Amino acid sequence: MTESGQERKRARRIPGPALRFPLSVVLPGLVAAGSAAVSLRASSLPWLERLALVLAGLVLWTLLEYLLHRVLLHRVEPFRRWHQDHHQWPQQPIRVPLLFTLPLLAALTGLPLLLLGGSVSAAPLVFGLVLGHVLQENAHDRLHRGPGKPGSWVERRRLAHRFHHLDDDSVEFGTLSGFWDRVLGTVRRG
Repeated sequence: MTESGQERKRARRIPGPALRFPLSVVLPGLVAAGSAAVSLRASSLPWLERLALVLAGLVLWTLLEYLLHRVLLHRVEPFRRWHQDHHQWPQQPIRVPLLFTLPLLAALTGLPLLLLGGSVSAAPLVFGLVLGHVLQENAHDRLHRGPGKPGSWVERRRLAHRFHHLDDDSVEFGTLSGFWDRVLGTVRRG
């Protein structure tokens, strides 16, 4: 089957409409920009507290990304089937279903607002979470485009991601970081 034929077959298996990278990060990017604007206007919060909340959101995103990848994309239909296609055809353009993106963005914005009671602290936390998502999508695309400089972060993450795709899909779930793989025992051995 030709590469374009494989992509058409794969596209039929993705649930609902899906956007190719980089279009897949436009909506999350707009949400990140909006939450950043709200955060900048939240003048009652000291800058250091805002920065701490953004960093907390970024760190929290790495855990969410790990859990989403390990649980949702490897165990829950229809996401598992869509993600299996990505494993089968890793060189095809990355396509993210709106069925995944829209609920994810709703959760990333809504849960902090609910948990923090709509306080001004929610906006910088949301910004960190959604920024993490945008960075992860960009990094994921980069990891599929070939080697990085030997010993670089890109090359270390690419090799871990490649191992996950080609050798053992029960390990190396983190894209931005291998931290949660180490903490939760899913780092490759040897």
